[in-house]
Amino acid sequence: MKGSILIKLKLKEATQTYVIYLYFPDGKDKCGEIRMNIGDEEAIVLTRVDLGNEITSGRYAFSAAKAVKERVEKRNYPVEFTHAWY
Repeated sequence: MKGSILIKLKLKEATQTYVIYLYFPDGKDKCGEIRMNIGDEEAIVLTRVDLGNEITSGRYAFSAAKAVKERVEKRNYPVEFTHAWY
């Protein structure tokens, strides 16, 4: 998609109380980790990808957490998915 930013997310761990996803910004080899509690949908950024710019790195982490939260709210934990935002 032209003008969109892509994040690839991969399920690392799923339990009855939380899920952990790895997120890969724009096809990069570096990844960050998002943990989302099931029930209260609290997101915790375990590791954030350093993209050389604090604001850009934060936007990727925030967008990845939002994508994981949407799945957790629906109790849908795909092994892998791509999230895009404009």
